Amino acid sequence: MSEGRIYRAVVTLLGWGAVAFLIFPVALTMLVSFNESFFIQVPPAAYSLDWYRNIGNIHEIASATLTSLGIATLGATLVTLLAIGAAIAIVRYPLPGKAALTAFLLSPVAVPVVAIGIALVQYLIILDMAFTWYGLMIGHMVLVAAYPVRTLVASMTLYNPSIEDAAASLGANRWVAFLTVTLPQLKPGLISGFLFAFLISFDNYPISVFLVRGGLTTMPIELFNYISQNFDPTPAAFSTVYIFVVSAVIILVERRYKVVSLSVGR
Repeated sequence: MSEGRIYRAVVTLLGWGAVAFLIFPVALTMLVSFNESFFIQVPPAAYSLDWYRNIGNIHEIASATLTSLGIATLGATLVTLLAIGAAIAIVRYPLPGKAALTAFLLSPVAVPVVAIGIALVQYLIILDMAFTWYGLMIGHMVLVAAYPVRTLVASMTLYNPSIEDAAASLGANRWVAFLTVTLPQLKPGLISGFLFAFLISFDNYPISVFLVRGGLTTMPIELFNYISQNFDPTPAAFSTVYIFVVSAVIILVERRYKVVSLSVGR
C-alpha cells in the first residue's frame, strides 16, 4: 500500500473517530430519554414518552428556562448592537492599537471562565448589582461579546464600502446610507452573531454559577440541581428537545445566511 493511501486511510479513520466522539454522547442522551424505567438503563428494557410529558410538571426547570430565555434574548440583542460599532471601528478606521483592541474584544474566549466569573462578581458587588437579574445578564454579555464581533468583522470585510458612496452621491446622508444600505448588507453577520450569542448565553453554566443566588437561577443550573437529586431520565428528555430545536434553528439560519462561512471568516 502506498504512503498516500495510508495517509488517507489514517485521516479518514481519525475523522470518523472524531465524529463518533462528538455524536456518541448526544445519541446516548436521546436513547436514555425514551427509557420507560425510572432508573436509567442502556439499552432501555422498554420505551416510553413519559419523561417528555414530565418536563412540563417540573415548575422549577420551566421557571429557570424562562429566566435563561429572557437573559439570552436581551443580552444577545444588546451585545450584537454594540458589536456593530466595534466591527466598523476595527475594519474601517486606522485606530491606534487596533490589534490590542481586537485582542481585548475577543479575550473572553481565551481567558479562563473561572477568572472571568470571579472578576465579574467583584465588579458587580462594587456596582451593587451582584446576584441580580441585570447583573447576570451583564455577565453573559461579557462572555458572548466576542462572537457577534467576530461575525460582523467578517461581514464588514466582505462588504464593499463603495455602495455607500453611491448612496451618498444620490443624496443620502451618512445615517440614511447606513440604515438603508450598510445594515441590510450586514444582516447575515447580525443574525449569525445574535444566534451564537443567544445559544451560548442560554445554556451557559460556568458564568451563571458565580452570579446566581436564592430565587435567581438559570436553566443549566436548575437542570444540574435536578440531576443531583433525581435519577430519572427527565433531563435527558429535556436535552433531546433542546438539541432538536437548536439543530433545526442552526440548519435554517445556515441555509439562509451562511453562518459557518462567517464564523470561519470566509
